[in-house]
Amino acid sequence: MAIDRRAFIRLGLGGLLLGPAMAMAGTGAGRQRLLGCRSDDRGGHFLSMVDVDGGRLMDVALPGRGHGVAVDPMQRRAAVFARRPGTFVWIVDLASGQVSHRIAAVSGRHFYGHGQFTPDGTRLLCSENAYASGEGVIGVYDAGNSYRRTDELPSHGVGPHEIRLLADGNTLVIANGGIRTHPDLPRVKSNLAGMRPNLAYVDVASGRLLQRHEPEEQWHQLSIRHIDVSPDDRVAVAMQFEGRPELFPPLIAIQHGKQPMRLLSAPDAVQRRLRNYCGSVTFDAEGLRFAVSSPRGGVVTFWSAGGDYLGLYEQADACGIGRTAADGYGFVVSDGNGGVAGIDRVLAVSDHRVFAGYRWDNHLLALSDLQGR
Repeated sequence: MAIDRRAFIRLGLGGLLLGPAMAMAGTGAGRQRLLGCRSDDRGGHFLSMVDVDGGRLMDVALPGRGHGVAVDPMQRRAAVFARRPGTFVWIVDLASGQVSHRIAAVSGRHFYGHGQFTPDGTRLLCSENAYASGEGVIGVYDAGNSYRRTDELPSHGVGPHEIRLLADGNTLVIANGGIRTHPDLPRVKSNLAGMRPNLAYVDVASGRLLQRHEPEEQWHQLSIRHIDVSPDDRVAVAMQFEGRPELFPPLIAIQHGKQPMRLLSAPDAVQRRLRNYCGSVTFDAEGLRFAVSSPRGGVVTFWSAGGDYLGLYEQADACGIGRTAADGYGFVVSDGNGGVAGIDRVLAVSDHRVFAGYRWDNHLLALSDLQGR
């Protein structure tokens, strides 16, 4: 179905940025807050919090470009991850905007841009690269002991990127992108001809591989990069194709239980607009549908949880997608031009605001919907 662009409002928002100590001033418990990494026009990098009404609530200057953000179950603190192949993870208190801990990558490892708190908030799991061997690992950090690194689990693949826990809190789903890299040549992909991406299910307690799913052989260059998990443990997958550019393979997949991964394609004209690159994926709060961004194509596509194509929304350089249950929205979408758009429950644009001077990075969280998830 086509997305209705009714009620499309564009507001240019200037004004003074609030300092970290004023991060939560004036915000109520139910007010929708958005959290993500961004850059500015002068080359600075930040973890920033805004609200859907246009308020700028928090800016934490980062030592380099950030990528993913994880929030603990009580929404008291956030972990912000350096963009691959970065070496920092910072822990930020969301009430004060202060940095409480600075985690540095251990020797021989770098971070891959994503992580996840355990349901009790006691551990932080981080996707990492053991770059001498090229094997992916999951670093385990003790939140109750100044985030000391206490363990390392195999990711059972190469290039782990986004990770998610299933509802049991014990099973980790890992998007192993399949691409081998080294920090000495940070953007060089050294194994494209033989890459083997996979979606791995791993027991957090033991590191044991429970399941592994791969794209079919002809699409072995589909790098599995971003995933999300619905409340009933359906996994939606967003991929990036590293093969011949004239090919237009499926870039989106769903997987559930022990069923094989099912690749999905949009209608041909839409599929070509994705330009072989999907940026992020997010289920709505009910898990009934999910959204996938393609910043290169300037579109966000919508899908049912069962894999049916529902439509698209056009937004230049759109990448970050947050789910929200507030104000009638289903999703909020951010872009590299500072825009934040609300997509309502009938997949229509209900609002669009521009934060002047902001260049939102790849991912966005809508905080009020995280409580209890």
